[in-house]
Amino acid sequence: MSYQNGIFFMGKTHISCAYNEQGKIVEWVKPIDSKSLLQASKQVIVAMPLWFKLLSMIFFLAIFLPKVLVTFGGLGWNGLPYYSIFYYIFGTHFIFPKELRKYHGAEHKVFSFSGVKAMYRAHEIKQAKITNRYCSTNIVVVYFSLVITLTLLASLYLSFYDAIALASYGALLITPLLNKKLNHKWLRFIRGYVLNVSYYLQEKVTTTEPDDFHIRTAIRSYRRLALKEFPSELRERIQPKEEKRMAIVDITIIPIGTDGPSVSQHVVEIHKVLERYQDQINYQLTPMSTIIEGELPILFEVIQAIHEVPFSKGIQRVATNIRIDDRRDKIQTMATKIQSVEEKLHKEE
Repeated sequence: MSYQNGIFFMGKTHISCAYNEQGKIVEWVKPIDSKSLLQASKQVIVAMPLWFKLLSMIFFLAIFLPKVLVTFGGLGWNGLPYYSIFYYIFGTHFIFPKELRKYHGAEHKVFSFSGVKAMYRAHEIKQAKITNRYCSTNIVVVYFSLVITLTLLASLYLSFYDAIALASYGALLITPLLNKKLNHKWLRFIRGYVLNVSYYLQEKVTTTEPDDFHIRTAIRSYRRLALKEFPSELRERIQPKEEKRMAIVDITIIPIGTDGPSVSQHVVEIHKVLERYQDQINYQLTPMSTIIEGELPILFEVIQAIHEVPFSKGIQRVATNIRIDDRRDKIQTMATKIQSVEEKLHKEE
């Protein structure tokens, strides 16, 4: 789910979020419970633009305030009908703010991309389709289509106002059932109609081509959830007959503008990130740098992840030095390189 300031991904047991905080991407993942859902709701409400909050307030006042005043003898108008709340819930899809549309587009592109969702693939993910066949826009299309259809049918027997009221409440009950059954072969025609309209709305109304920042935010939110619930989806699928190509990276990350000369705490945070990849890489801390060994695509992902660590702690400038040793004529590891030198030393003795 996208909102004005970031993106949520919800799994079976966890909810993750990545969002913009003063130009930096902040992320979290928590078990799904009342506390985490309350935090997510608070983030969404706080991030809403002022005009959207005012519009929402006016809308709900138009529903409830006249009914209260009528009770006390004021106003002859009874206000908007209660079923207008459903129009608000579904209809706000058509007035998404600009930033929300960009985050929504980034969310869709992450889902559409068939490869591993990783930072080093951000450019490829940005080229993915912006439409998603499982988008909530489908439900919006189903609901309003049912309201129109049921209103026309009910108008044959009822007044227009009674017909639209009946249709609005009835559509709310039918929508989740129909949406769940859309993949049934007997509903193929309806599914085609819903998807065509939904894709059009997604492309023209509910999404906008995201910037790099929105793509990175979507990737980071998705990966936080994936690390908890489906970590295997974050690994490159290597063909069985394909030989693994291991490379070695020597990397030094230098945060610029720290409060003091020591950077050990930043090194600690970097190694916490490396621990997430310990089933895919080997790494070794040295007094001057960190050496990482693994397959090249994974290494580029790791480099991106640890380069971001000082920024997440408030540092505004980071200098990262990288050396890559990628040998293709033979398999080479950190251990075999050291072993080769030691063997030669022993021969000379």
